[in-house]
Amino acid sequence: MKFTVLSENRKNGICENEEALSILFEINDKQLLLDTGGSDLFLRNAKLLNIDLNKVNAVILSHGHYDHGGGLKYYNKRIKLICHPDCCLYRRSKRTDNYGGINYTKDELEKDFDLVMTKSPYEIVDNVYFLGEIPRELDFEANSFPMTFEDGSDDIVPDDSGIVIKTENGIIVVSGCAHSGICNTVEYAKKVAKDERVLAVIGGFHLRQLGETVTKTMNYFLDNNIQMLYMGHCNTDEVMLEFENQLGDKCVIQPLYSGAEFEIKEKIIKLK
Repeated sequence: MKFTVLSENRKNGICENEEALSILFEINDKQLLLDTGGSDLFLRNAKLLNIDLNKVNAVILSHGHYDHGGGLKYYNKRIKLICHPDCCLYRRSKRTDNYGGINYTKDELEKDFDLVMTKSPYEIVDNVYFLGEIPRELDFEANSFPMTFEDGSDDIVPDDSGIVIKTENGIIVVSGCAHSGICNTVEYAKKVAKDERVLAVIGGFHLRQLGETVTKTMNYFLDNNIQMLYMGHCNTDEVMLEFENQLGDKCVIQPLYSGAEFEIKEKIIKLK
């Protein structure tokens, strides 16, 4: 199982970066793309890495914010696109007052892609599931929202979702931003996969400052004996350093960056 980061906030090497996320993962003979970043950068970085995105079997949109779906318009290939029905909602940034959605209507998505919209879990390929709408049962999470809907109310990101991968050694959870809360995401992934063992968590956790939420998240990861954390995008450097300081001797922690490639196989990690 191989993961390649095609677009991310950070860079390290030949690939360029942007404040966005796109991750390609290869499982057996299948290739799946989680998010497309905010521009065509994921395509340009794929070319630099000699990756042929024409081989991708499906695109999964974690939610309808521009920095995760803005690159869709550059992906000139009719392909299966899996997302939540609310991914086309109008949203605007509180910080910049700019439009923050994906610049696609549902009709336009249906025209350009083989569209699957679902609030329920959906099996993408064998043992890989789109989570659909994530229940928010842990109240210390999902309390900060950077955008508003068209009527000015908080964009609570109802379309926030992720992926769970079932393996013999436990589950791998992949998030985009985890606006639902990364612990809520993992909890639901365990239920969808019917497996309590969490091998790895990958992606953005939407942790931007130290405090109670970060502390409780770290405690949750410890309680669940999560073995590998690949953190990036909407996690600040300050938060990632705190995870390394507090959990670094208990699990493997790696930062994400544009161009990062890593494998997860039988609890052995290789990063280059």
